[in-house]
Amino acid sequence: MVLLVAGAACRQREEAPKPPPPAPPVVAAKPVAPPVVPASADSALVARGRYLAESVLGCVGCHTERDYGRFGGPVSGPVLAGACFGEEWEMPGTLCAPNITSDPEHGVGRWTDEQLLRTLREGYGRDGRTLFPMMPYMEWRTTLSDGDARAVVAWLRTVPAVARATPPSKLLPEVTAEIQDLAAPLPGPVAEPAADPIARGRYLATVAQCAFCHASADEEPKPFAGGRAAPTPFGAEPIPSLLPGGPVMKGLDEDAFVARFTAFKDLGAAPSRKGQVNKLAMPWQAFASMKEEDLRAMYRFLKTQGTPTRRASGQ
Repeated sequence: MVLLVAGAACRQREEAPKPPPPAPPVVAAKPVAPPVVPASADSALVARGRYLAESVLGCVGCHTERDYGRFGGPVSGPVLAGACFGEEWEMPGTLCAPNITSDPEHGVGRWTDEQLLRTLREGYGRDGRTLFPMMPYMEWRTTLSDGDARAVVAWLRTVPAVARATPPSKLLPEVTAEIQDLAAPLPGPVAEPAADPIARGRYLATVAQCAFCHASADEEPKPFAGGRAAPTPFGAEPIPSLLPGGPVMKGLDEDAFVARFTAFKDLGAAPSRKGQVNKLAMPWQAFASMKEEDLRAMYRFLKTQGTPTRRASGQ
């Protein structure tokens, strides 16, 4: 899941009035912010950004209000207009994913591309603060390619403006102190993944946060080993292993893996209930719209991973 995209406003310089002769007063110049540098309007780049944001990265799922009273938590509010998460998600306070529509006052309409890119992969907010790591900048920092990051920004420029303010996050002071070292500059350019399916599958499984969410509950979490539980408003939902010998992947062929995702394209209106798995933690609706070739690439990558332990497999 993903949160907290921020940037800085761009102001145009106002001309100082011409002083009367003979002794003009000294007029302090107003600071001038760097001009907005728009992302490419190339249709293919925008389409790539939309696909990533809606189907892979989880931007829409976290930055949009959802109806968690229904199975799967379908989107219920204006897309990317902001959403908050509180005690029902066992958050250390109230965490609000801000409005990241193109609205110039409440959204990102006046932010530069570089400011948005810095937030996406470095974890710095508009005022330089470190973002809470539910915004997965640590997974994206050295993995989300330069091209894909710019594609997401290009698409954000096209999202219809919603003039709605998002409440500020209110985290416990000790939590704010603990996360300060998590934000960091990019160490260098981030290349595209290799063209082969397994490399692309590794890339997708990382930027979609599969490795993080499905990690083990150990002090040093093992990627894809499972064994944790995700809190939801209707109770914790178990997160299984995705290792080849685990309860999900064992005996699951490639076609069945794809069908497992695409089955969630049209969720019914069934209500969520305590005591049942309501599919609120896993963003099934988003992943259901992933391209079939990407799902197949992820399957082939997961099949290359290690053998789970008894604990990690959830047995």
